[in-house]
Amino acid sequence: MSELSSSEPPSEPPSEPPSEPPSETPSETPSEPPSPTGPFVSDLFPFPSHLLSTQNYSTSTSHFVAQLNLLSETYSSIRIVKGDGSCFYRSFLYGLITILAEPENESERLRIIEYVQKSIITLEEQGYDPLIMEGFQEELLELLTSTIPSSRSGSLNLHTTLTDPHGPSQMSTWYCRPLCSSYIKSHPETFTPFLLSYPSLDSYCKSEIEPSSIESSEISIQAIVKAFGVKVGVEYLDGHDEEKVVRHVFGEGLEINMLYRPGHYDLIYKK
Repeated sequence: MSELSSSEPPSEPPSEPPSEPPSETPSETPSEPPSPTGPFVSDLFPFPSHLLSTQNYSTSTSHFVAQLNLLSETYSSIRIVKGDGSCFYRSFLYGLITILAEPENESERLRIIEYVQKSIITLEEQGYDPLIMEGFQEELLELLTSTIPSSRSGSLNLHTTLTDPHGPSQMSTWYCRPLCSSYIKSHPETFTPFLLSYPSLDSYCKSEIEPSSIESSEISIQAIVKAFGVKVGVEYLDGHDEEKVVRHVFGEGLEINMLYRPGHYDLIYKK
């Protein structure tokens, strides 16, 4: 009987350089990433029926369909995230803020507020201009200190805030990048072995982390979950094997789940 496969990475990056998410796909992939002109994060849609009805599946992508059906045993809903290069960071931030808005996670919300409040000090130590960073920090703190929704209407208001192009979400999403870079540069013993062709951690972060159009890698995912002290589970919808779906789990703590389609991340929710 086919089943989901799960791999739990160690607390630190593996002894070999972490690989990029699977990139080899069948001759036809199910779709292009969501349009960069769409909403930052969509409403909640049923999973996997929404993808099955909106994506260009065909006989050559039957493995994708099989994998979606496997995932439907665990997940029931999906939010489609804007495909503009920041889909992982946007998924991470949306998932984090909405989880922290639950009353039972109040202690974690306060812990992360304290982390963000102190982050300017660490960023300055790593060479960032605090006068520039403070504006981004304030936007993230605004999200974190927003009223906790206690009803469906409160949840809808939070969704509106997190998807407002003129609200704090956009600047907060980018602020996750220097926070990620700062963690990497402040832990050279962990990340220097994985620089590959880059001469320094600083040059790596400037090229691979900080530009808003650059997609995340396993290195950046490892760094951001450790910086915030949370867990991210990624289901790899790669179309390689109709008998299983590879799941990687990064970090520990409150859990955010994502679906990785070639080149793109979306948020998914368990039943």
